[in-house]
Amino acid sequence: MKISVSRDRVRRFACSTVCSLSLLATSARAQEPDDATKNAARELATQAGDAFRNGDYDKAQDLYRRAYALIPAPSLSVREGRALEKLGRLVEAAEAYVRTVRTPLGDKPPQAFKDAVKEASDALAKLRPRIPKLTVMVKGKDSSLEVTVDGKPLPRALVGVGAPVNPGSHDVAASTADGRSAKGKVTLEERGKKTLELDLGPAPAGAAAPPPPGVKPVHVTAGKDDVKADAGASSSQRTWAYVALGAGAAGVGVGIATGLMATARHSSAEDACPDGKCPAGSSAMDDVDAFRTLRTVSTIGYVVGAVGVGAGVTLWLTSPKEEVAIGPTIGPLSAGVRGRF
Repeated sequence: MKISVSRDRVRRFACSTVCSLSLLATSARAQEPDDATKNAARELATQAGDAFRNGDYDKAQDLYRRAYALIPAPSLSVREGRALEKLGRLVEAAEAYVRTVRTPLGDKPPQAFKDAVKEASDALAKLRPRIPKLTVMVKGKDSSLEVTVDGKPLPRALVGVGAPVNPGSHDVAASTADGRSAKGKVTLEERGKKTLELDLGPAPAGAAAPPPPGVKPVHVTAGKDDVKADAGASSSQRTWAYVALGAGAAGVGVGIATGLMATARHSSAEDACPDGKCPAGSSAMDDVDAFRTLRTVSTIGYVVGAVGVGAGVTLWLTSPKEEVAIGPTIGPLSAGVRGRF
C-alpha cells in the first residue's frame, strides 16, 4: 500500500522535531537548565507543534510561550510568532520575531538556533508592512486626557500619531477628569491606515484647571469632627473673652473703690493738718500714708481694668458672631460683668 504525505506536512513535522531537540542546547551566555526543566520545555514544545498542525493556533501560541519561559530558545519564539501570525495578532507576532532576532547565540550556537533567527528576520521584514496603523485625534483634550483602545490604555505619546494595531474592529474611548467623554469604533484591514477623530466638546464653565500629568488631585471635605473642632475653638475664645472682661471690670472696680477711699483719707488729713504740715506720729500722718497707699492701689486697679477690658473686647470681636448683650456692672464697692447670650 502506498502512503502519500504532503511536503508541507513533512516540513512542519521536521521543524517541530528540530525545535524539540534544540532545547538541549543553550546559549553560551545562559545558565544551564536542569534536566527537569529541559524535559518540561521539550514536552510543551511537542504539544505546541501538534496543536499548530491541527490548526489550534491559540493553544500552540500559549504552549510555545510557556516553553520559551522555561528555556529562551529562538526556535521556540519564532514558532510562537508563526502561531500569532495565524491568529491575526500581527503586533504580538512582530514582537515575538523581534525577540527571536535579538536572542544572543553565543560563540558556537546550534544550527537550529541560527536557522530560527534567520527565519524570524525574514518573517519580520514581510510582516511589518502588513500591520495596520490607527491615528486617534482628540478635540477638546487637556492634560488629564485618557484614551483606551479595546479597553487598554493608549500611551499619551501615541495620541495623534499612527499607532500599530491588529487588523479588525476596535473600540476607542477618550475621557478627561472634568467628566467629558467620547467613543468611536473603527475597522482596519491589513496594511490599512485610518484616522479616528473624537470630540470631547468644551470644558464645563467654571471647571478647575486639571492637575499636571502624574499629579493626583487632593480633595478635602469638612466632616463632623472638623465642625466640632471649630466650635470648640470658638467656645474657648469666648470663654477667655469673659475672663478678660471680668478681670478688667474687677480692676476698674478696685480702682474706683480705692480711689474713693484715698479721697476720703486725703480730706481727713487736710482737716487735721493746717497749712499742709502734720505733726509726726499724729493720726493725720496715718491718713497721709493711707492716702498714698490707696492712691497707688487705685492706679494699679485702673491699669489692670483697662488691659482686661481691652483684651476681652478684642477676643470677643474676633470670635464668631452671636446675638449678645454684655457690659460691666460697677457699684460703690463691687464690680462685675452682666450679659445676655
